[in-house]
Amino acid sequence: MKKPPFKDKVCSKPFKYFEVGSPREGRVPCFSCCPTILSKETGDLATQDFQEVWNSDSYKEIRRSMVDGSFEFCRYDLCPEIQSDNLLDIGALEVSHGDGDILKALEKGELHVDSMPDEINLSYDPVCNLACPSCRTDFITSNSSSDDALMERITEQILAQDLSHTKLIVCSSGDPFVSQHFRKLLFELDGSKNPGMRIQLMTNGLMFTKQAWEKMHKIHQNIVMSCISIDAASEETYAITRKGGNWHTLHRNLDFISTLRQRGELPFLRLDFVVQDHNFREIPAFVEMGKKYKVDQVFFQKVANWGTFSEEEYKARCIYDEDHPDFQEFHKIITDPLLKDDIVNPGNFGHWIGPVKKSHRFNLKNAIYHSLRKRFRGLKRYMIS
Repeated sequence: MKKPPFKDKVCSKPFKYFEVGSPREGRVPCFSCCPTILSKETGDLATQDFQEVWNSDSYKEIRRSMVDGSFEFCRYDLCPEIQSDNLLDIGALEVSHGDGDILKALEKGELHVDSMPDEINLSYDPVCNLACPSCRTDFITSNSSSDDALMERITEQILAQDLSHTKLIVCSSGDPFVSQHFRKLLFELDGSKNPGMRIQLMTNGLMFTKQAWEKMHKIHQNIVMSCISIDAASEETYAITRKGGNWHTLHRNLDFISTLRQRGELPFLRLDFVVQDHNFREIPAFVEMGKKYKVDQVFFQKVANWGTFSEEEYKARCIYDEDHPDFQEFHKIITDPLLKDDIVNPGNFGHWIGPVKKSHRFNLKNAIYHSLRKRFRGLKRYMIS
């Protein structure tokens, strides 16, 4: 295996991150990273509990690959941390910064992690109101009764966990406002019982309405980030990349979500764009859309093949491949000075755009500040009433 093109770096992901995948034939596969980047499974929640998976042999093998510098299970070309030079410097690791488990692995070879994952990505329900070609071949609007039973069990397990020191990512498999299981989580989780819990919302935005926001009132102070996946800057392209979506509904909801951000009720707002042959010409306009809605970041990533494309179709989608007939036009766009703007998070295009601006990354201190502001406003309203 060819060594990665960097030295004295380490990835913290398998020491801090746990992803719950969608049920497959009675199994619930788990991962230590996005499976398109690191596909090795770490366990099965249908037969194991969280702790058994978290310190499984597979998890330890992946951790070992990070500390020995081989990164042997990773797709370097798709990893935004590698491509944007965002990996941790080994020499800068500190126990006080939460790097104790990594240091223990580097210095003593100990790969067991005692603490709960810092991040749990809940990707176990694929139900969505869209059929984006980059994600699926058709609409998935329901699950089998056996899969629903598994998902219900996992949801109840999560609700029963102490999440005070955990960030929940909900969700990167479908849409959290469409899934009955994720709606249950968002509407029933109580931030007062998990005061340090952090929630990152991943949604297409079409059902992120004022009514949905009000139903999540018990976790308003816990929501630290919202990412809205769009993949277009025009109605015509949106109809291709986000099959089933409504451009006007999206923008009406973006107005509302942007207002939440401007009032400080959302600490961080990001718009996401999966780059492919259908939409690459709209990259500059997407940056401008982000500025219009006063978001913190616009995030770009390469289209990946989740089994939805034939080899020939996927090759046609990969506009960033130097052999693509339109590559030179794409290269001119992706290297335009406009993309050096602070609002741009280059994702896995960092080798062309440059690293994400350190001053403009998600900042936990900023999230805590906004959380305190929200608590103060709530207390003030209570005192007035």
